[in-house]
Amino acid sequence: MSRYRFSIDLGETFTDFVLMDDAGRLSIKKIPTTIHDSTQSLAEAIGFFLQECQIEPAVIEALVVGMSVQMPANMAIGCARDLERQLVAAGWTTPIRLVTNHGRLLLIEEASTEAESIMFPRIGGLLTGRYFGNQIGQKNLVVLRIGGASAFVSLQTELSDTSMDALDQSLENQVKSFALGGNSYIGIDENKEPVLLSEHATPGPGPACFDRGGEYPTLTDADLVLGYLNKDYFLYGAIPLKVELAKKAILKYVATPLNSTVEEAAMRVSNGVEESIANQIRELTSAHSAPPESYSLLAFGGAGPVHACEIARLLGIKQVVVPVGAGVSSALGYLLVLAENDPEWQIPTAMQRAGYYNPTHRTGDFHALKGYRSVYYEKDLTPCGCPIYDRAGIRSEDTLSGPAIIEGPESTVVMREKSYARMDTFRNLWIYLR
Repeated sequence: MSRYRFSIDLGETFTDFVLMDDAGRLSIKKIPTTIHDSTQSLAEAIGFFLQECQIEPAVIEALVVGMSVQMPANMAIGCARDLERQLVAAGWTTPIRLVTNHGRLLLIEEASTEAESIMFPRIGGLLTGRYFGNQIGQKNLVVLRIGGASAFVSLQTELSDTSMDALDQSLENQVKSFALGGNSYIGIDENKEPVLLSEHATPGPGPACFDRGGEYPTLTDADLVLGYLNKDYFLYGAIPLKVELAKKAILKYVATPLNSTVEEAAMRVSNGVEESIANQIRELTSAHSAPPESYSLLAFGGAGPVHACEIARLLGIKQVVVPVGAGVSSALGYLLVLAENDPEWQIPTAMQRAGYYNPTHRTGDFHALKGYRSVYYEKDLTPCGCPIYDRAGIRSEDTLSGPAIIEGPESTVVMREKSYARMDTFRNLWIYLR
């Protein structure tokens, strides 16, 4: 019988679930709800996820939770207690262990004496970057994650620095976190440029395109207007996106004040985000002898792979890698934290999606092609009839050329012209910029 470990990243705008067995098979879910809504709704969502996986809670040996959510630390402890009570009532036999920012795992009562240590544990992202960096054999890495409410950039320059102490030290001088994400609201700065604000849409109203009462435009709305996102495939299609509502919000709050078209305003937002993150990476690399163009970029998060290729181009980076489970990287990292704390559990050298279609024996070059849609790539705002590919339908060692968009359940990869992609045997997507 397989042994299972389960991790949860309680985010500000989305909550991520990752279930892994001994063979490295991953079951993944991203839901637009957080612990802000209620612990009851979260416990119910966990139960539904296990039903989808056909797994009983009693067979799960470890439950690891990361608190990436804006709330007082003592309140987070209380929510964790309440969630644990509800899970025990539903048949769970393993307690919740909370991840600290320094890579420890604490039972709830232990964490209550140092509650601040469990808030925003960036160590998960660092361990995910280290795991995939080792797997792909790249020495100099930029790890980029753009989620719903925040972004995270880190440098990894020596794969030999594999101890938790080394990673812990890198939190001080090789990591930048900032309030920027897919659900960040768009505003206008003193230079009359559209910018992302620190305020963001919460899961209730969400971005304007969610059609849940949100009035103000977000980066997600801009990405939808530019054609980067599939209006029918966001979170497995759980939230149909309304392009007309995104356009209406951008028109009212951005385009009209700037006397521009909706598409121009959306493009300026996208370009500004990419320049801002590129500048953050330049600051990190400036303290090291290796120039930015000597790095490879690992892209994570729901929005990271959308903007990664253009960020890489601005930096002169020629190689972008979007790993398996890129959209749930923090939750995946918490399982790696668990492995660091449990010597009896060896993380497999490769991970794969449980039940995920791996088209080893298919025939035909265009099996993964889903269709075409208009996408705005260039500043002249001439739309491109862009091919759209299903990531699950791409075989190992398949290649395809940009411009292209590659869609998965939790993240979307946007490729520009003069680039091509290859799927490796680990199901990591490599993108080469010419």
